[in-house]
Amino acid sequence: MTDSKNTQPADKQHLFENDFVYVNAEGDVKLKKTNLFEERKLATVDPESVEAQIEAFEKAFSNLEQKVNSFLESAEETIQEQPGEAEEKLSELIDEIKSSDAVGDFEKLISSAEERLEALKETESAEPSSESEDEDPVEKADGKAKEASETEEPSDEDDPLTFYKELEKKAEELMDMTDWAYVSMEFDNIENAWTEGPDPEDADIKPLKEKIDKLREEFEEKKRAHYEEQKKKRLENLEKKKELLSQLKEIVDEEKWTHTKEVGKIKGRWEHIKSVPADEAEKLESKFESLLSTFDEHKVDRLVKQKQKEEDNLTGKLVILEKMEAFVAGLNESADWPEQEKKFDELTKQFRKIGRVPADKNREVWGRYHSAQDTFHSMRFKHDKKYRDQIEKFLSKKKKLIDEAEALLDADDLADAARRVNKLHRRWKKVGNLPQKDENEMWDRFKAATDAFNEKKSDNLDVLREQEEENYEEKLKIIEKANELKESEEWEETHKALQGLMDKWKKIGPVPKKKSSKIWKKFKGAMDHFYDRRRDHFKEVKEERKDNLKEKEEVLEKLAELKSHDDPIEAVEKAKPLQEEFKKAGYVPIKHKNRLWKEYRETCDVIYDRFRAAKAAVDVVGRENVENFSADDIADIRKKQNEINKLRKDVGKLTGEVLQMKESLSYFKPSGGSSSLLDDVKEKIRKAEEKLEQKEDKLADLEKEIDQIKKDS
Repeated sequence: MTDSKNTQPADKQHLFENDFVYVNAEGDVKLKKTNLFEERKLATVDPESVEAQIEAFEKAFSNLEQKVNSFLESAEETIQEQPGEAEEKLSELIDEIKSSDAVGDFEKLISSAEERLEALKETESAEPSSESEDEDPVEKADGKAKEASETEEPSDEDDPLTFYKELEKKAEELMDMTDWAYVSMEFDNIENAWTEGPDPEDADIKPLKEKIDKLREEFEEKKRAHYEEQKKKRLENLEKKKELLSQLKEIVDEEKWTHTKEVGKIKGRWEHIKSVPADEAEKLESKFESLLSTFDEHKVDRLVKQKQKEEDNLTGKLVILEKMEAFVAGLNESADWPEQEKKFDELTKQFRKIGRVPADKNREVWGRYHSAQDTFHSMRFKHDKKYRDQIEKFLSKKKKLIDEAEALLDADDLADAARRVNKLHRRWKKVGNLPQKDENEMWDRFKAATDAFNEKKSDNLDVLREQEEENYEEKLKIIEKANELKESEEWEETHKALQGLMDKWKKIGPVPKKKSSKIWKKFKGAMDHFYDRRRDHFKEVKEERKDNLKEKEEVLEKLAELKSHDDPIEAVEKAKPLQEEFKKAGYVPIKHKNRLWKEYRETCDVIYDRFRAAKAAVDVVGRENVENFSADDIADIRKKQNEINKLRKDVGKLTGEVLQMKESLSYFKPSGGSSSLLDDVKEKIRKAEEKLEQKEDKLADLEKEIDQIKKDS
């Protein structure tokens, strides 16, 4: 988007402004006044989407530029055949441009198109040679001879050197002429004059003669090249006429009698092509005229048949009209309107299916047709509530669209308004049709409003060239940054940075047309350089990852073998270096990543689960005895040992408590009477010793049970 540096700082209300458009605080996008149109509103946008909307309008203007270029590329042929048609088409295109919802230099675009068309016209009107093909060379030579005769001839009475210098001067003057016969004659006259000239005496006239001879040689070479070029051009013209003759013959042979326009183009091109070899000219013209005459004869026959067809069509349409009018006359308020609409639509289709009628009857026929349509829809509107509601809904929508279109005339933001005009047209087409009379009335109002707005839209854009230069400088800065980044090997970061530069590039407005292609090639060249390097890098990475994949799969095969190793503890020792190899192997292709990791984790889980189980068995029975015990025995021993460990902790704790309580007895002084506190302590000691004895017995039993399991194994 073109964020102009010329934005007026005094106006704090503008959300955006450049040379062609501004967006006010209400979000109205307004195209500025130019010499082509008044200021007008294009659209109303959300402040958050201003840049995107302006960029869309600028893209629309780029499409207009492309359309103009396409027209001018095809205009050369149109100018050759029908110069007036090319001007008329350009005029229509200019009207379309003026009414378009776009942001750009309309004035420059239109003036450029007009200048280029004028240049094409001048090129086409110019003769291929400065010598007219229709001019009589004899009369031309006589005229020049007369002109030369009025020039004073060198006199042999003058100084001899002066005489010969005058002949040299005359030879130089002849070199600018293209009347080949006349110049040849004059060189002969110079030769004769030299031969019959005065005695040079002591004067050195040899350099003068050499100069004249050299000039004549140059002239003869130019003359020869000219005649060769004329001969070549005549042969080219011959081929062109043969091609046109072939095209016309194809039309006649295939009886394409309706191809009047194509034949007109062929005729125009034929007449535009001038000289051909003399021995071919008469024969070509005879064939062409014969084919043209044949086509014209059949064209007349076709026109007669077409006239008769139009009369037959008139009869057919009048019959359908009578049926339509009778059908409408027979309707009443209790009619089944959906069913009647089907029948009436069928008559309408029959009417429209019939082709053209004579021009002088066309208005009358269509008038009766529209009258029948209006009568049907009026009656249905009066008696069919559902239809009436639908039509009123359509009418309301179209009135609203008309109000919006008329409001655009007061819009300050023309860019926004222009965009809205296009949207209004699209919305209009989506709204259902009204009865023909109402439809025509609404359309006339809508079109009048949009036409008035489009006229207002044709103005301003006088500072575009300055803005284009500013945009050019901004894009040069982007190219500079792109060149700084193009050798980077930070692939992802640089990719993001270049994409950011591309986004900035798109937002910057147009640059001078002559420079646009050049700077784009520079910017794209920097981008392509980086992405070519990046592509090559990832090709290498891809190959490297294939090697990594192979390496990791080999490691997985070795790990998988350890899942069934006889010694689970030894298996872990062998697995550890393999795990390191797997991790160091590096990245693999992304599609294999999850599969490999899953296989790796599952394999390692099996190896370490077996290791943990084996480790627990060793702790229970010793490594040298592991093979002598079943898994159930080891599990039973481990369970009992866990109980023993717990009991030993309990025994130790209880023993400490008993000792502590017994020590506390020493604090009591002997007395003759009983002591409840002393008795309480003694009771606790008794119970603790009793509990301790039970746990020690349980502990002994468990140890015996473990010894028995070991003996049995």
